[in-house]
Formats: sequence, structure tokens, C-alpha cells
Amino acid sequence: MAIENLRDENLLRFYDGIREQVEADRNFRHKFMTGSSVKQNAAALREEIIKRRLHHAPIEWVEIGDGLELGLKVKK
Repeated sequence: MAIENLRDENLLRFYDGIREQVEADRNFRHKFMTGSSVKQNAAALREEIIKRRLHHAPIEWVEIGDGLELGLKVKK
């Protein structure tokens, strides 16, 4: 299904799921949610969220020690 066809609540649910998984990976030092495909999916979802003017907490990517990029918890 195309992102454009998702209902607002599903779009936000998918995006928040990625954000929460990235945060969990950061907390447990895993590398599962840091690949380029995850970032591309998150970026595509975020583009659609912005286009629809929906409220969301962005994923902040940061590079740490060994070059691994992880998301940081967003202050609300």
C-alpha cells in the first residue's frame, strides 16, 4: 500500500513505531533499526506527515563512537 493511501492514524502509528524501536535500540546498544532502509522509510513517512500537517515527534539521528547512527529520544 502506498504511503499516500494510509489513514492519518496509521501513518503516525508506523512512524512512531520506528521512532520507538530506534530509541529501544539506542537504550540496549543494538544495531537493528539503523540501516539505510529504515531511515528511508522513516523519511518517506515523515514527508507525508509534514504534507498533511500532522503533529509528530521527529526522529533525531546521531553518530556515536563506532560510526553507528542511532536515534535519540525526543523531548516532548
